[in-house]
Amino acid sequence: MLRRFFGFSIILAGALGCSRDDTASARTRDGARSPDDGVAPRPSLIAAVNQPYKVIAVTSGGAITGTVDIEGSAPLAAIIRPTADQNVCGNSIVEKNLALAGTRIGGAIVWLTDIRSGKAFPLERRFELANSNCMFDPYIQAISTGGTLNVSNDDRVLHTNRFINVGTGEIAGIAPFNDDGEVVPLDGFKEAAQIEVVSDRHPWAHAWIAVLDHPYYAETASNGTFTIDGIPAGKYLVRAWHPAVGFADDSVTVLAGQQVSAAFRIRPRPTPVLPSSQPVTDNQAVVPVLGPAASGTPAVSPPPASSSTPRTIGPPPPQ
Repeated sequence: MLRRFFGFSIILAGALGCSRDDTASARTRDGARSPDDGVAPRPSLIAAVNQPYKVIAVTSGGAITGTVDIEGSAPLAAIIRPTADQNVCGNSIVEKNLALAGTRIGGAIVWLTDIRSGKAFPLERRFELANSNCMFDPYIQAISTGGTLNVSNDDRVLHTNRFINVGTGEIAGIAPFNDDGEVVPLDGFKEAAQIEVVSDRHPWAHAWIAVLDHPYYAETASNGTFTIDGIPAGKYLVRAWHPAVGFADDSVTVLAGQQVSAAFRIRPRPTPVLPSSQPVTDNQAVVPVLGPAASGTPAVSPPPASSSTPRTIGPPPPQ
């Protein structure tokens, strides 16, 4: 009888241990959070909305085409000195987060911030994020609510990625890995949010995701151009954002069946974040949202525009 009791106790302890294992599977977080289940909230460029997006028939939809430029000096790429897994990461990594063609910004996200009805979502709603060379690829992307984010690992290193809702500070999801070549599907991004992705093992690595609850967004091409089409006639607030530089807003009136142009110029200078409903004027600067995601994570801040020396993050390389 005593032997049977001890056997049952061991099995019960093992089951409880497995139920608390944070690396068991990819998932999003629901329900109550503990104080250790996130970070302090920060100003967010994307806020959850009270009015749900409604799909309607759009006839004679208009389009917004335009460009996104940087105004002034571009921030210099950081030189990162890895503090872990140097056999995989190397002794230094040069950030490649910002792609410029002259003053044009490639890879910026442009979206309508206040549209609440319009065309349907694309049928394909799968998105990709890779752990590659101890960094994230892509550095920034937009995804649709209800989509699936396939998180992959190209490094022969154990990764655990955390997805943090910037506005609430809560952990929106966790994607664990066991080895290179593994792909973990992450579902459950159900509301509009600005998400920062961090790596538990490589705190210098960051990625940013704009989760949007409508299909009216685009990513700028390498030459800084974009197009958003199928828009119902009306006046909209449009936002352009790249985390390495900042954001800018414009108010655009779309006419049925016509195309309107918008030119965004982003000045990389830290200032207070503007609320989503307030456009940026020519006299206002923009802010990069680059704060540390968790306690112990080094801040990655842009250097002064006049600096000619690359930033260095981490200890000096071994002699």
